[in-house]
Amino acid sequence: MEAPKKSRVKRFVGLAAFVIVLLPVAYSALTYPRGLVDFSVSFTIGADSRHLEFEVPFLHEHVRVEVSVRSGNSLWSAKILSGNDVLWNHTTTQREQTTYSSEWIKLPSGRYNFTFATAGMGSLEAEIKLTSKGGFW
Repeated sequence: MEAPKKSRVKRFVGLAAFVIVLLPVAYSALTYPRGLVDFSVSFTIGADSRHLEFEVPFLHEHVRVEVSVRSGNSLWSAKILSGNDVLWNHTTTQREQTTYSSEWIKLPSGRYNFTFATAGMGSLEAEIKLTSKGGFW
């Protein structure tokens, strides 16, 4: 009767070890940084804007905005909105090639709108990326 008892204990210990390893791996996989939005803009002289909707996935709670300007000289603005409420914005005057990265912006999972706009006497060509992450990343 001792042998079956030991066998159950070994199975339980094996299952517990498996779960202890599996949970952090699954959590890491679900919360690993991922790209939400990746697009290019090419604006000419004057005012112009581009609007996109994006979704912050479950278990992700931080978003970073990156703007890489390839060329141009213009005033640009980026915003994250929930309905009509502005949750984050940044405005700057761009000259030559530069990359801007925001801090990690805390947003609960859900749908949001992103607006990138430019105004001025110059043109602007840029790459815009939004990345989300969760957990300990």
